[in-house]
Amino acid sequence: MSAATLLTRLYPPAVQERWGADISHEVSTAGIRSWPDTLVGAVRLWLHPSDWGETRAGQTRRVLTVTLFAVVAATVLTLRTAAPSTAWTADPSRPATSLWLVPLLIGIALGSPLPRFRPASLRYLAAVAVRTLAAPAVAVAALLALAWSGVAGHVTGPAAGVLVGYYWGTLAFVALRCCTLVARISGATALPSTRRLSVALLFFGLGLTLAAGQSLLVEARSGVHPSTIAVAVVLAVLAAGTLTAGHDLRRHRASR
Repeated sequence: MSAATLLTRLYPPAVQERWGADISHEVSTAGIRSWPDTLVGAVRLWLHPSDWGETRAGQTRRVLTVTLFAVVAATVLTLRTAAPSTAWTADPSRPATSLWLVPLLIGIALGSPLPRFRPASLRYLAAVAVRTLAAPAVAVAALLALAWSGVAGHVTGPAAGVLVGYYWGTLAFVALRCCTLVARISGATALPSTRRLSVALLFFGLGLTLAAGQSLLVEARSGVHPSTIAVAVVLAVLAAGTLTAGHDLRRHRASR
């Protein structure tokens, strides 16, 4: 795959379908010096979904729904890298430390596609779920079997590195397939409206902002840990992108 093709695929689907050939041609002609501007242009468009246009009805809502769950997956993986950590622990004895979860869960609930309660639709959803999640389920079962067997605690050297790689590879694979499932079932479900999506993005961005801020406060009190700071930075970046996209979508809807 050429660099021009790869960079073109970073753009939102509607933009690719309308101007993908032109973008690819321009990148190929200009060469490596055009790569930074092309990448910035892709990021800018993802942050402004109102500029995409649509080649099919409901395309923007479908893409944003999948994108929201991709951000959810990225958030879970990012938080897992720092676990266990008191910065984000949901502790019933300290409810204030869990407040960041509330807007996150509200955002996920508002942005979730809803099933159509018809026999044919439910059968289709079940079949797609089984096909999509069968391989991740096997990978997770193998991971749990290794953990329960106690083998992982006795492995050292390169073999331990392989097990760690398998662990993270499994988590990433599960996250990817969950996003794939959302994409595949979007056509057979009731997608959230533009208004719901904008509110979902804003709530989720708020939750990420609270999580990043909470981690920085914990760091300020207990000392600096590079891994926690890195996670906070990633959460802040995800928050900024989610809030920007949600605000753009809300503003576009209000102006119509």
